[in-house]
Amino acid sequence: MDEPQLFNFNGQPTIDSREVAEMIGKLHKNLMRDIHRYINDLTTSSKLSPLDFFIGSNYKDAKGEIRDCYLLTKMGCEFVANKMTGKKGTLFTAQYVSLFNEYQEEHKAIEAHMTSDEIAVRNRELNFKEQWLKEMEAQNANKRAELLLKIAGRTHGDLYQQLMNEATDQLMFPVYQDKVFTAGDIASQLGVSPYTIGIWGQRLGLKAPKGMTNRYGHWKGNRYYYNQLAVQNFYEHQAAIVDDEL
Repeated sequence: MDEPQLFNFNGQPTIDSREVAEMIGKLHKNLMRDIHRYINDLTTSSKLSPLDFFIGSNYKDAKGEIRDCYLLTKMGCEFVANKMTGKKGTLFTAQYVSLFNEYQEEHKAIEAHMTSDEIAVRNRELNFKEQWLKEMEAQNANKRAELLLKIAGRTHGDLYQQLMNEATDQLMFPVYQDKVFTAGDIASQLGVSPYTIGIWGQRLGLKAPKGMTNRYGHWKGNRYYYNQLAVQNFYEHQAAIVDDEL
């Protein structure tokens, strides 16, 4: 077996579920089945996010077909390890702890050569990406719930109740309601004028019509407030926005 590798996903180290399956001596399809069950259990708690453990991803197989996999964080590896006993569990724990510790040391060495401003910008961007991932997870969970509700509507009896319960467990509430930003706030972060942010807010479909609300923000009086999901979109178009300012 090749030496397993960690790679950076939105600022945090992760390991591919295919490598984890090989490390623990389990078929990948069986590990995927287990992770799906873990995620379903985690979604029943309002205090836990499955994305802190398992991040949905995909890869292209030898036939060129797209297959699902997961990226496991350190907490995800701990979750898997806690389900194991005996020598295999001990060896897997030793491997992943060593991998994540080595990554952390390398990361510290890189960070030591960054300025405080560079670190602050990076951390701010990572925070927005993390919030964006949580929003995507909530949307996907709600889509699954909607599908289950449609299927339940065509059934009856015990199966109907089972599907309704599963749909309720899947539902997640939006996470972008706590913090908002004005065009001036975002402009200062990107180094452009509030006017440019206003133009790009309309161009990207982030700014709701006057007096209305959408998933990216809301009006209060004569001022529009963007949420964190909107800010993430601005960051994704930062280069074009800055070029437009020049």
